[in-house]
Amino acid sequence: MIDAQDDRENAFDNADTELSEEELIAAAPQPTARVTLGLQEQASRILANWSLRVSTIPEFRATPNINLAQLQEGMPELLDVATMAISASDPTLDPEIQIRAAELATTHGQRRATAGFSIGLLIAELHELRAELWAAILRIVETDPELAEIPATMQDRLARTFDPLIVDAAEAWVETKAGGENIDPKG
Repeated sequence: MIDAQDDRENAFDNADTELSEEELIAAAPQPTARVTLGLQEQASRILANWSLRVSTIPEFRATPNINLAQLQEGMPELLDVATMAISASDPTLDPEIQIRAAELATTHGQRRATAGFSIGLLIAELHELRAELWAAILRIVETDPELAEIPATMQDRLARTFDPLIVDAAEAWVETKAGGENIDPKG
């Protein structure tokens, strides 16, 4: 009788066996997965670059009492869920990501409305996040010639992710403004 120990030992007996080209290709991450992994690895850089982009918007510059923590509040989570949504080839396969993105965008829209920022600024900062993600995608693709065909796919996924995200944030901003200034954006 063969037990689990024998199975583990047998699994390593062939460790020196070379994989065929087809097996290597199948084991390698797909190009979109490699880009997504690169985006996750660059998350802090993306967030820092986004902060720099947003800090140059005149309305933010005209707000001396906003600090970096306030500017970035909720953005790491929004960036993370946006990256997950971009990685999905079909958003209907994992609707929880879309629901989470909508929730975070709604909270962000409420937060910005409560803080007194304009809806234009809200939309502009989300466009800047999208632009920074696009710049990161191009940096990743530039370093790997095998990813040359990926930008078109990723641009479509960015649109599919950010168009509803911006709408959700803007609708939440409008509802917050219509309902009064004292709504708690954290729920």
